[in-house]
Amino acid sequence: MQNTKINLEKAIELAGNYFGQEYHCAEAVAKATLEALGQESEASVACATPFGGGFGKTHQEVCGALSGALIAIGQMHGRKAPGQDWTETADLGAAVREAFLARYATTHCQTLRLRFGEEAQMDECRKIVRLVTQDVLESLILYSRQGLALV
Repeated sequence: MQNTKINLEKAIELAGNYFGQEYHCAEAVAKATLEALGQESEASVACATPFGGGFGKTHQEVCGALSGALIAIGQMHGRKAPGQDWTETADLGAAVREAFLARYATTHCQTLRLRFGEEAQMDECRKIVRLVTQDVLESLILYSRQGLALV
């Protein structure tokens, strides 16, 4: 969808509202990001489902919010045919991961949860969901200004 005006604040608020109510971390980021871009999110939310809670609620792998961001990037810019270049898509994914690492020094779900503590975990994870949604949308906007079509 060309000329999509992104309401970043609304997308961040939506992501935070989705998390913990109807959707988990990965689903909330994918859904809010894609909706902000005027895209259908149902298939990506379904793809994000097993990534919640550090991969299948194990908390032993990557934060689900980061996974949800990568799923949204893939829907927007993933390869549609074998052999297509994926450099820009990989660069977008790397940029979101680097922003996450700069902020939290890890992408590991359990490490983050232990750092937050049981009582603060949901609130802190909601903050992550909001910040990752912001990061992925800002990265997409930046790349679109550099010539990569937003959608």
